[in-house]
Amino acid sequence: WPNWGYTLPEFIRTLNAWKADKEPGQQHLYTHAGFILLALALERRFGLPIDELMEQRLLRPLGMVSTTLPRRDDSPRGRLSAELASSAVQGYADDSRPVGEPGDQQGYYHWPGTSQMYASPRDMAIFLAANLGELAIDRSLWEAIKLAQQTVATIGPRNRQALAWEVIVGNAPTIVEKYGGLDNASAYIGMMPSRQFGIVILGNRGNQYPHEVGRRILLELAAR
Repeated sequence: WPNWGYTLPEFIRTLNAWKADKEPGQQHLYTHAGFILLALALERRFGLPIDELMEQRLLRPLGMVSTTLPRRDDSPRGRLSAELASSAVQGYADDSRPVGEPGDQQGYYHWPGTSQMYASPRDMAIFLAANLGELAIDRSLWEAIKLAQQTVATIGPRNRQALAWEVIVGNAPTIVEKYGGLDNASAYIGMMPSRQFGIVILGNRGNQYPHEVGRRILLELAAR
């Protein structure tokens, strides 16, 4: 799950009722719900909406001026500002069918702060550089970035789970990466910290697999 849309009360009821059918450590299951649960925990801890927390603690310090989690308003999820909406590209399904209007908000959850983030290639390059330690940033932010890359669980023989990042280990240099997408967009960010390079792929078509291309590029660069 989820296989349908949730309001906040429905989401909390589902979490309270959910029970795993495997013992911890026996099976790896991915769900968007993990990110939503983390956002709720942060909101309650700091008393601020998740978009404001991200703006204060990450986006503004890094100068990521074109990245946003749409603000709270009278819509179920929030809307892009007029300025950012004018720069948003049209999203497409995997069958080339347009999905909504440019800047449309997709997602399983129906309250603000739960849908797609929007960013520019420039901003994602900044984020990549920050994760590779190439920017002069506040020490506390750098410590948080390093903490997020540390593995906390084993997924498989070559795969480890960090805090959102997934880590691939083996004969080649370690890859730290994250793939994401919905029905109207697909994205990938990956890096080889030991080689100090990485790649960002942003696509406006849903249900694609840019991580496969991104990994090949990283491995070919590492082999040179």
